[in-house]
Amino acid sequence: MSESEPKSALNLDIEQQKSFVRFFRSLPSKPASTVRLFNRSDYYTVHDDDAVLATEFAPKIIKYMGEEPKLSYLCLSRHQMETFIRELLLVRQYRIEVYNKSPGKNNDWQIEYKGSPGNLSQFEDILFENSNVDFSNSVMAVKLCKGNTIAVANTNLTDLEFKVAEIADNECFTELQALVAQIGPKECIIPGGDSPELNALKDILERSGILVAKIKRSDFSSKDVIQDLNRLLFFHNNQPRAAETCPETTLDEAMGCLQATIKFLNLTGSETNFNQYKIGKLDVNRYTRMDYAALFALNILPKSGTPKEGVFIRSVAPKTHSVAGILNNCVTAQGKRLLDQWIKQPLKDLNLINERLEIVDCFVKDSETRAVITKEALPKIPDLMILARKLAGKKARLQDCFKLYQAIDSLPALARHLRKTDNAYVKAAFVDVISDVAADMERFQSMIEELLDMDLIGRGEFMIKSSVNREMNELHECKKHVESRMRQALSETADELGLEEGKTVKLESNPQHGHFFRVTKKEEPVLRKNKNYHIIDALTGGVRFNNSRLRKLNDEYVALNERYEEEQKELVRAVLDIAIGYTDSVRSLNLILATLDVLTSFAVAAVSAKIPYVKPELRPPGTGVLKLRRVRHPCLEQQEHVNFIPNDVEFDKDGKIFHIITGPNMCGKSTYIRSVGVCVLMAQIGSFVPCEHAEISLVDAILARVGADDCQLKGLSTFMLEMIETSTILKTATEHSLVIIDELGRGTSTYDGCGIAWAIAEHLATEVKSFSLFATHFHAITKLADRCPDVGNLHVSAVTSEDAITPLYQISEGECDKSYGIHCARVADFPPDVLRWAEQHLKSLEYNEGLKYVNDVEVSVRKAAIEKGEELIRESLTSLASVAEDLDDDALSRRVEEIREELQRGDNLYVRGLLESKC
Repeated sequence: MSESEPKSALNLDIEQQKSFVRFFRSLPSKPASTVRLFNRSDYYTVHDDDAVLATEFAPKIIKYMGEEPKLSYLCLSRHQMETFIRELLLVRQYRIEVYNKSPGKNNDWQIEYKGSPGNLSQFEDILFENSNVDFSNSVMAVKLCKGNTIAVANTNLTDLEFKVAEIADNECFTELQALVAQIGPKECIIPGGDSPELNALKDILERSGILVAKIKRSDFSSKDVIQDLNRLLFFHNNQPRAAETCPETTLDEAMGCLQATIKFLNLTGSETNFNQYKIGKLDVNRYTRMDYAALFALNILPKSGTPKEGVFIRSVAPKTHSVAGILNNCVTAQGKRLLDQWIKQPLKDLNLINERLEIVDCFVKDSETRAVITKEALPKIPDLMILARKLAGKKARLQDCFKLYQAIDSLPALARHLRKTDNAYVKAAFVDVISDVAADMERFQSMIEELLDMDLIGRGEFMIKSSVNREMNELHECKKHVESRMRQALSETADELGLEEGKTVKLESNPQHGHFFRVTKKEEPVLRKNKNYHIIDALTGGVRFNNSRLRKLNDEYVALNERYEEEQKELVRAVLDIAIGYTDSVRSLNLILATLDVLTSFAVAAVSAKIPYVKPELRPPGTGVLKLRRVRHPCLEQQEHVNFIPNDVEFDKDGKIFHIITGPNMCGKSTYIRSVGVCVLMAQIGSFVPCEHAEISLVDAILARVGADDCQLKGLSTFMLEMIETSTILKTATEHSLVIIDELGRGTSTYDGCGIAWAIAEHLATEVKSFSLFATHFHAITKLADRCPDVGNLHVSAVTSEDAITPLYQISEGECDKSYGIHCARVADFPPDVLRWAEQHLKSLEYNEGLKYVNDVEVSVRKAAIEKGEELIRESLTSLASVAEDLDDDALSRRVEEIREELQRGDNLYVRGLLESKC
């Protein structure tokens, strides 16, 4: 049976079926996000709900076994199983358990492999053998300690790093949220328990889209961690293996978290992990603070899909729907991983950012070098981190050594092209370092050229040269003789079938089928008529087949090859032992080329945009300036049929630092404030920005509350989620932060919402004094500008007609002068009586009658008239109240009339309009 024809039914008698059903139903219950597979040697089975899930990846032939109530099952071939596992672990973020049956024992099934989004180690061969690792895979452990301290340990399984920290936090876990957003772990482990603090921690992690696992509290002990680190940490040959000398080991609680992670991932269970990892400290303050709310609110990362059973499914969004997608023009897997890291970790060091910008600027201006890097040099580079892991873990093969040889062989040409840029930053960051690595690995290159048979590589064979010893030379001559007989068999086949040798019929080979003949599909009928030939398969490229003679010759060739490989085994081991010594150099080269890839990717994004991006001028923190001229949103401007209308923004510590933006829906308020946040982030990761000119003081945080997403599966309403995220902003923002808030307070009553929004705006403007953009429909908040000189009003407007509303998308100074809600209702074809009632009610709410004399004047004049008029009315009412108790009804009526006449004689047009409407 071929891989394309999986089993559809189990070959078990009824007693065997009943026995397995009893075993399966005795297993402990599992969440829907865990899938169990059963290894039955040449195929796999899944059962019950897992079988239904697997029908997306296999023929929909669900069958049943045992007696009532029967157990459903589905059979998967190995290829289908691998596709299923990739989807579950990399896309859906499920957990997997693979069971294997002990030989000769009835239904003695044991878990053979376990995997989860953060722990892919046992499935690496399936997941990454023929594909790149485009993301960093890490698992974080978190423990709540005394005194609001949180211990954290993160294990990066891709870059082989341990990072630890003990941080002081508050009840909202704002520090932890920032750290989680910086790292982006796939999975998090926490101690078991059901305390309110642990439940709150679990909720916060799951809201960030992280799979959470609870493990035994006793696993968070640091008792054995030094012993494990002595085996796992990377030490040079001349270094003593003494993990206790690392300063990170003094953090006892964090070491307990690290021990829990090591045990959870079973890192000491395989010698391939020994002498691999490096250890360091996590520093939450090193980078510009952002949490997942900001990353998704500003469209920095692709949107997550809908959570189901605690699992967040990442949606496959178009490239232009996120800033990460726009900036990702990386050629290598290591470049894509580093870009993802940089986006989550914007820098605060002005020198480092400017160095990146200078290099991007060089590549923007030098199209030839940019093309060489992206089209010629980097496409030749494999995932060097994976190669380094194979070397250090003694799992490398000659094929891996050849891949490394090819990568190193391309370095001198790359260094020459980079040197031509004559750029000091490029020279320091890349030319010198790449040249040093190439020089360091010259002996490795010479060894590969001397020992590896380059003539066989084109055929997919990686062998030591036969000239190395006599036995291998004799076997090589025998193989050549067999190959000669195969070519003779090809000639005989061509004559027998009446085909042209080397053109319509060819002799080929691959590792799966060995040697075979191939003809085009057009010649297939010739084969069908001849019983001497066996068709192996029919593919797009043609029909593969053989005959008894070729099969016999192929068996002979395979036997000779096996003897040859056995003969060269010691030489191969010696080559790999030497290659292991270059592991550290390979890791260093990996980071250098990843950095080159990302900075070139930024340059490609800058020149590929509809309007090229510009280099931002960055200022030190505290200089208090943020000026963006004709700023655009990089995602929206890339959409088809979108003619983006840019706008300006200006913050100045000696001028306006808080902008309130009002105006109708769908007219660009949210896009405007998002554009500002995106530009600041892009600048601080070292990218050019979508503006005509940008002058930016470095910020210590980008804090955003945008949108109104419910989190109902976690028991959180729109309003509650909004309050949690806004509370985090208030606890985190400083005078050097950028705060972006959109439509705060919509999930509760108008009075509560407006009151909360006002209080938050006033606190940010007068106490925190951070750069803030505050979009709102509560027009009363615009009056904050009258009380606070640091606050300014901006608005967007629209042009209306009887049956349409046309947004202008232009940001102008001042507050919005009218409401468009009823007009939108008219365009939406509301019933006429509903519209009439709404207009009447609006007039009563807004004192529309009082505007008859000031409706057509400038907004500032109208506003002043209304405020002065309301002050006159309040003074009159206060005066009347002071004498009301001393007057009888007639006298009170006369006094009211006197006040009316006094107000009518005054020069306030708003009051005059109100009084005339009531006459």
